[in-house]
Amino acid sequence: MSKKMVGGHDGNDPILNVNLPNDFGQDLGVAGHLIGEEMYFDDDTGMLTMEKLYRDEEGKLAYGIISAIGHARERRAYRLEEREDSCIVSNGSLNLEFSYDELFELLAVAMESEKESSSRQVSKQVRRRLAANE
Repeated sequence: MSKKMVGGHDGNDPILNVNLPNDFGQDLGVAGHLIGEEMYFDDDTGMLTMEKLYRDEEGKLAYGIISAIGHARERRAYRLEEREDSCIVSNGSLNLEFSYDELFELLAVAMESEKESSSRQVSKQVRRRLAANE
């Protein structure tokens, strides 16, 4: 898997007006700073994934992800509002409020489900590097 990471807000970044496309709800308009972006390509599946994270002037986060294989693509956008004891997540058609403990539990479940997939990917990368050095 090839990876490219860019981003970070250093105080000099401009405020951008962007529209994050969303196939599963309303598109998400954002006026804010780009604080992170990542692009990666999965050699096995041929899937290209692009992610962007913005923080608006009110401190809310907006996250957009686009995955594509050939001409097929899936676009998702989310808004996250951090509160003292919880976080409200919206996908443009549904709002959910989670406590931070619930979010950490969901993250742990997601990481566990990816563990086998990730270890296979790391193994492939190591084999590629060894082959390239022979």
